[in-house]
Amino acid sequence: MAKIHTHYDNLKVARKAPQEVIRAAYKALSQKYHPDKNPGDEKAARIMAILNSAYGTLSDPLRRREHDDWIAAEEWEIAWLESTHAEDRELLNHEIGSVPHEEAVPAVAPGAARRWWLALALGVLLGAAGSALVLHDTLVPGALARALGAKPDPAPVIVPAATPPRPPAPPVEADAADSWAVGQPQQPDSAPAPEVRALAVTQLVIPTRAPDCERELHTLVAPNGERWPVQSGYIDGFPRENQGSAMQILVDNSSNGSPVLVKVIDMARHSNVRHVYVQAHDTFTVDDLSVGKYEVRYQNISVGGTREDCLVRRKAAASDPMAQVAP
Repeated sequence: MAKIHTHYDNLKVARKAPQEVIRAAYKALSQKYHPDKNPGDEKAARIMAILNSAYGTLSDPLRRREHDDWIAAEEWEIAWLESTHAEDRELLNHEIGSVPHEEAVPAVAPGAARRWWLALALGVLLGAAGSALVLHDTLVPGALARALGAKPDPAPVIVPAATPPRPPAPPVEADAADSWAVGQPQQPDSAPAPEVRALAVTQLVIPTRAPDCERELHTLVAPNGERWPVQSGYIDGFPRENQGSAMQILVDNSSNGSPVLVKVIDMARHSNVRHVYVQAHDTFTVDDLSVGKYEVRYQNISVGGTREDCLVRRKAAASDPMAQVAP
């Protein structure tokens, strides 16, 4: 099975490790990659940012449980895909193995081949003679009747109905029903066919972030350890894969007061092909994507809550007895 890189791998601990082991691993790695001990080292700064993010997730029981659920879902999907591919390979091998081998055809003896040709020639001659006799019986009486002045039989007269029913339209062929518009019939054959373009557009509407009243409002660290961009766009340092012109994804963050980190994941390869930063109350279009199956995930960069946000939320909950305030 393909391996998923997790926060446990970043801290080099087991998935069932207790908090004491996680804390000790974070402390040991922090002493090695801390910016104070590696001044000016950008790589160490990025690693330290990754360690901070991993420890922030694994030290929080709720976030760690969410991370474990995500790992389980990813591993289940990978196992399902691999089992499906294995079943397809077994079915293909079974179909290939069930194809019967061609049986050897015995060669025809030369004498038998000559007898076969003679029989075929005789059959052709007999057929030609029979056709001549039939034509003679059909044409001769008519010619004699015309020579003797006999009137030929009157041709049958077809009387149309007063209101002939309109014949039903012929059924539409399956190929025609599934085809595209074409040029006029009177156009020459050399005229180019009309161009048909396909563009799959997907929209991700991000909901408004609910304040977390258990923590102070703060901003998460970028995955590359650098500062967040000043405007919406692709994050530097990450590759832009699956280049093409077949798909676009519109990220709508206009109703959210927090910037978001968006990842576009290729489901076939389980690989991140785009890393996008979208400002609060802004939109961004992820373009130039090739055809494929993608999953779009986002993360609010501003977490926690201010006192004002929490007071407003509590007042709204108090005015609505059916509302429940999340802890």
